[in-house]
Amino acid sequence: MQKDKHFTVFWDMEGVVHMEFLEQGQTVNSVRYTSTLRALKLRLRRDKDSILQYDNARPHTSLQTQDALGQLELTTLLHLHTALILPPLTIICFPNSRST
Repeated sequence: MQKDKHFTVFWDMEGVVHMEFLEQGQTVNSVRYTSTLRALKLRLRRDKDSILQYDNARPHTSLQTQDALGQLELTTLLHLHTALILPPLTIICFPNSRST
């Protein structure tokens, strides 16, 4: 029986920028995610601005992660479905339901 493989991946319009595989039994926590952000920062092109888009998962919103994002000068953008507090399917089915 094949075991599941878990990984974290960051990409842009040109393709994968950074990817990390998790060892069996590992989880993504603030310490792990901060380490991943530091590795990502080394791979980002210095000649263009980058914006990270993500949801409100605990490793993303922890104080340790927020501090690391500031130190690394990484700009973030909250994922649309989180910002609207609607499930993704609702946005697809009713795109104008939250317009003012």
